[in-house]
This record gives sequence, C-alpha cells and structure tokens, in this order.
Amino acid sequence: MAMFRFLVSFGLLLGAQQALALVIGVYELSPHMVVDGQKEPAGAVVDFARELVAKAPDCGPLTWRPTSFARSLRELETGEVDMVFMVARNEQRSKVFRYGSLPLFETRSALVVPKGSSLANLTSLEQVRGLQIGHANASIIPEYLRALNVVVHPISGDDYFFRGLKMLESKRIDAYFAPTLSNAQYQMRKYENADALTVQPLPVEPLALYVVFSKTLDEKTYAKLDALISANQARYKLLLGNYLR
Repeated sequence: MAMFRFLVSFGLLLGAQQALALVIGVYELSPHMVVDGQKEPAGAVVDFARELVAKAPDCGPLTWRPTSFARSLRELETGEVDMVFMVARNEQRSKVFRYGSLPLFETRSALVVPKGSSLANLTSLEQVRGLQIGHANASIIPEYLRALNVVVHPISGDDYFFRGLKMLESKRIDAYFAPTLSNAQYQMRKYENADALTVQPLPVEPLALYVVFSKTLDEKTYAKLDALISANQARYKLLLGNYLR
C-alpha cells in the first residue's frame, strides 16, 4: 500500500488526476458484512461503502479484503488495508488505529443460551457470574464480563458463530456471547437447531461500533472519509433495515 500511494502521489505531482483506491477489510458479521459462501462480500456495510465511500471525491474503486476479524485488524495495523467497519473501541486498539469521530452504529450485546437454561430469562448480569462463555477470537471481552469472573473460550475461523453454537449444544460452554445483537438474530435464522436456543439481550449499555482507519492513511483522506461517514449514520441504519425485514 505504501508503494502504491507513493506512485499515486508522484502521478499527482505530474498533473495526473488519479484517485486513491481504498482497500477495505471485511469479515463475517452478517447482516453488516456477509462473507461466508460469497464470491463478493455483501451486506449493509458493503452497500454503504459502495454508495458513499466509493463516490467520495478523489476516491477510486474499492478493493475488498475478506478474512477473519483478527486478521483484518492485523492488516489494518500494518497498512495492508485502509479501513475496517464495525469495530468496538478499547485503549489498546486506540493506540494502533485511528477511530472515526462518531460510531457508525450502536447495538445491544447478547447471549445465546439453551431455551431450558436459567439464562433464558436474563434480567441481571449476576446470572452470568462464573459461566463458561464462547466468544469470537480477537473480539473485545467487555469489562463487565471480566468483573463477573466468566471463563472465555475464544473461537477462531470465519464460522466462529456456528462453532460457538455447536459448543453450546454439546454443553462445552454455558452460553455464547454475541457483541452484536443484530448479528446473532440474523445468524440464528440460518441455524438448523435454532428452535432449541434463544437470544437474550444483556442488560447493559449499547455497544458503539466504529469505522477504524489505518494510521498509514494520509490525514486529508482520513478527515474526508470520517466526515462523510459521520454525516450518514441514519443512511446506514436504513440500509441495514433491508436485511432485517
């Protein structure tokens, strides 16, 4: 990416009007990003980026880099990708990435549990204390879960959600933690044994999800994209609604 940007800058010095081709890291987080089984990524994030980001002044065609969530963040840090959508903020990430000024989306978090479980009517965080919980690898473990002494089982791979549900059904874990409620609800529609499970929103404050940028992206491009995305939160919600009906 660094060499590519050098060539673009050199071209501009010569008077060529070349647009910056952005590389966007995408990972499976349906319906925001649908990667599994797709020749091309789909979902509300992809629709949003094509509608707004690709048409921004001085921005060229978008390149999608489908991979796992953990690898998306690694490639963002090294500058192999320019931006990644739907990332929660914590202190460590703020040191290595540049966050947007405003979250693109806010969501409730949830637990997926068996319908016969005592957690099937989740009204207090105390019900979660000391449980064995499955969780996507590299995703943030909220402080409120750490405070409850839960044992977290990181799950890797693009199919982490369904692997977590299988672990739940085999009683290897007590619950599966889904940071994004809309993702859990959407994925449960596709799960063969969904009738045996229930999605329980956690009684906590909403989780803010941001677009994050590589620190290798120049300041002018970052400021332009940040302003564009921040001004179109409502548009993103409308696009997402097309997948939730």
